[in-house]
Amino acid sequence: MARISQRAMNNVVIIAMLIMIALFNLDSLVPKKDVVQSRSLLPEDAYVLKIEHDGHSLERVGQQWRQSGQNTVLAIKPDVQFSHWQRARLEPATDIPEAITNVQPYIVVVWLAGNNNGNVYAIYPNTSPVVIKFENNWYTLTNTELDNLLPWIL
Repeated sequence: MARISQRAMNNVVIIAMLIMIALFNLDSLVPKKDVVQSRSLLPEDAYVLKIEHDGHSLERVGQQWRQSGQNTVLAIKPDVQFSHWQRARLEPATDIPEAITNVQPYIVVVWLAGNNNGNVYAIYPNTSPVVIKFENNWYTLTNTELDNLLPWIL
């Protein structure tokens, strides 16, 4: 029977430990596919300064909100419009219509305090439910209607 030297045995133990560590951490070594999750339309706890779309805007004036643009009379008050933005949800889109590539999206920019760049939303009208592309992910709009978010599109 052959005997293994102390040094060889130490090497066997070290290699066995390294293999065990690799096996226990295998899930962290494999790159994860980003899973798109449901989220709020506006970032949580964000201080919104302005929401802009096509020459129209909803902007913060102190603790109040003001709508500005070509239409001076809108069907919804500024604070109610902003509350719709706060409660709106984005659900991951499972099925994007092929015809969406032929639709010109509404580009909406939301300016947040402390950010140099605004959050850009591509909102595709005339889809049911409304489809939104944000941060290269596709979502559907829930918990509100598009005409509550952008009352000037009517």
